Amino acid sequence: MKIKRFFAKDMRAALAQVKETLGSDAVIMSNKKVNGGIEIVAAVDYDEPKAKTAATAPAPTFMDVSDDLVSLGAKQPVRVETRAKPAAPADSLQALLEKQQSRLNQQMSHQQVDAALPAWAKGLQAPVAAKVERREAPTTFDKKPQTSQKQSADIEAMRDELASLRNLLTHQVSSLMTEHKKRIDPVGAMLEAKLLEAEFSPAVANKLAALSQHYTPAELVRALPQSLANMLDNQGDDIVKQGGVVALVGPTGVGKTTSLAKLAARFAAHHGAEHVALITTDHYRIGAYEQLATYGKIMGCPVKQAHDLNELEQILYQFRNRKLVLIDTAGMGQRDMRLYQQLDNLTANSRIPIRSYLVLSATGQRRVLQDAVNHFKRIPLSGVVLTKLDESVSLAGALSVLIQNGLPLSYVTDGQRVPEDMKVADTLDLAQQALAALDSTEQQSLQDTAWSDNMACAFE
Repeated sequence: MKIKRFFAKDMRAALAQVKETLGSDAVIMSNKKVNGGIEIVAAVDYDEPKAKTAATAPAPTFMDVSDDLVSLGAKQPVRVETRAKPAAPADSLQALLEKQQSRLNQQMSHQQVDAALPAWAKGLQAPVAAKVERREAPTTFDKKPQTSQKQSADIEAMRDELASLRNLLTHQVSSLMTEHKKRIDPVGAMLEAKLLEAEFSPAVANKLAALSQHYTPAELVRALPQSLANMLDNQGDDIVKQGGVVALVGPTGVGKTTSLAKLAARFAAHHGAEHVALITTDHYRIGAYEQLATYGKIMGCPVKQAHDLNELEQILYQFRNRKLVLIDTAGMGQRDMRLYQQLDNLTANSRIPIRSYLVLSATGQRRVLQDAVNHFKRIPLSGVVLTKLDESVSLAGALSVLIQNGLPLSYVTDGQRVPEDMKVADTLDLAQQALAALDSTEQQSLQDTAWSDNMACAFE
């Protein structure tokens, strides 16, 4: 290592001597002020200084605006010296000193410009800078939300396209399966088509059409009603035999009050009117209590009205010695929010078990009946009373709903007479009535064909 002492009038001259003598790799060991200047002790780790290498100056990092003048209201123009000097190598002490000096020169030039600006110009600097920031910020941060929104829109469009393709493929496959079934089982395919025209559900129609693989066409005609009857669950005369507390629930206009009077009269005929009691919770419909009270007066059994759950519990306690207590609930649409409160009141009293029977009209459409069952399944259903068979054109829809939901059928009604127009459900008879629509549809299709042929002949 070579150590040498240098004297100069200032630090810049001393560093220049060190660099010239020892090279740019020299290390400053110490420095101190002396009389007449400054003393520096430097050292280098080799005996002879390395050959000087030509330092290539990098491209200036700042624009040369030394000739620009800033007036902005000042009395004398202020020259801003911002010319970038050739930089020394980055690893030398001289380069560091030059960078520090350039920063000092820039700060001094900015201070001179600020000093030359008038007061009104200084007040505009902050708002202009803030406005520039507000103007530039959205351009950098709004790109991500726009990109994410575009991606979400593309994903949603892709989902819609996949859903449409799935529906198309499902339709094509079902068409192919139908054509295949027509080729391998033409009798079953024809029977399934007729059952669907008779308003049977697709699931029930498919089960019945599958019988064509096990029976000949002649045997199928005789086996079809019995097979449909076997799908239905028949509870028999369970209300009259078991007794207890029974509530009739259902949509509006299905005949709950009339069916309840028929059940009371049927029970009174077997066990006596003194063992029957009637309760109504319908305080919405005008004349609901009076109608039921008239039936009770004719049969000779008491009739009470309950407005809430507590009153219902008190009345049930009064009739605890009766063998059969029938509760007539208020008719409400399956989408009425009051219906849920009424159904919850029926199941709230666990000390007195209440068996609920759903009353459905045979004249209702299959989808309407299914919607009613979905809402009234909120409570356990012990059975179904099917009303208005005399007004129904086809029983296929109602029977399909009972089969699909596994609901047992107890009674059917076919008129307004009390109690003559109520009887225990006969599943075989109901199946035959439902399948009788197949012949009517076939005859109607033949009549339509004959009518179209006659019209064609007339035009010819």
